[in-house]
Amino acid sequence: MSISRYMPTLLTATVLCACVAAMGQDVKREPVDRWEEAKGTAAGTDLKAQDEAQQLALRAAVEQACGLFIKGQTKVQDYQTIYDKVLSNTVGYVLEFKVVKVTKDNEKTTVFVRARVSTQKFEENWAHIAHTVHQAGNPRVIIAIVETTNWTPTGPAYEVKEAGVVQSKIEDFFNDKGIQLVDRGTAEKVSKRDILLASLKDDVTEVAALGAKFKADVVIVGTASAKYGKQITLGEATLHQYTATLNIRAVQTDSARILASKSFNITPSMGQQNAEDKVLAKLGEESAPKVLAAVVESWSKRENVSKTIELMISGMDRKTWKTFEAEALKIRGVQNLRLREITESMATIDVEYGMNINTLADRLEELKDVKLEITEQNPNRLKAKVVK
Repeated sequence: MSISRYMPTLLTATVLCACVAAMGQDVKREPVDRWEEAKGTAAGTDLKAQDEAQQLALRAAVEQACGLFIKGQTKVQDYQTIYDKVLSNTVGYVLEFKVVKVTKDNEKTTVFVRARVSTQKFEENWAHIAHTVHQAGNPRVIIAIVETTNWTPTGPAYEVKEAGVVQSKIEDFFNDKGIQLVDRGTAEKVSKRDILLASLKDDVTEVAALGAKFKADVVIVGTASAKYGKQITLGEATLHQYTATLNIRAVQTDSARILASKSFNITPSMGQQNAEDKVLAKLGEESAPKVLAAVVESWSKRENVSKTIELMISGMDRKTWKTFEAEALKIRGVQNLRLREITESMATIDVEYGMNINTLADRLEELKDVKLEITEQNPNRLKAKVVK
């Protein structure tokens, strides 16, 4: 969406604010945070149901506080996708809250909260994610996480399972939020196991190469573990404490660049021993929104800074390259061109570019001295041919 559409409004607002300030009058500003009272209801009467109801109540508080802004976005392209991704981080907008009341009846738990919501942070995050969706596109993702509940004297003994507990929870969350996952069946049938093994070897280059085979933009690899800690006695109740850890890396497939590297830890207490699988499921559920946020943030940053785009042009000899180089360096946003090779009339060029790849494709097709036709495009690479 072009900022030029908003320039008259922005200029008017700037002049108005300057005039009011000069007259010594106070300018009323919308508050950047608001207090809201909300409730959430979940099935069940145990602590898990109470936690779920509390999260739903906090989400409702965010929706109430930011309702006017949200309503104004309903006609925006990809509204639902952006909405789901923004609301996946509900807790991130709640500055503080208090549980006012908890009721349990008819096998349901209802939690009433009073929460202070940062509307400014919500709107900033909306703009941030909307930019990623519109400019970068939704990256196609493969998730491959090895996990263990078995420990040896030398450390965790990871098992290579193609559908582990943590991986499945994160995949389900990503699917629900509209992220394009590479088809599970295809990945499992061909090389999901290979990606898991490459992850264990910490071979980022191999991970990237395997992910690229399925036209994935990002591969999320990692390790997850759950370990029994100690027994806790609270009154007449006996609980068992565990430690669970998830380490992930998000790898860009076409360059083997690490987009994000994060660790997540939880120390839940369970009512029974040998509950490691339940602990891993909880780890996956709690970590999934944070993993998504890390990928979205890193992908968005990648689109907002100068980056290297691989450009492959067929039908190009050295003379044509020199003509192309002189003209392409005049394109706004192009900071540098590096010819890697020309082999059998195929030129491979690294383009350092400060705008999005769609804009670069448009500008290349507008060149006068060397006519190009874009034949293939993904978020990091362009293929073109010289039109004689």
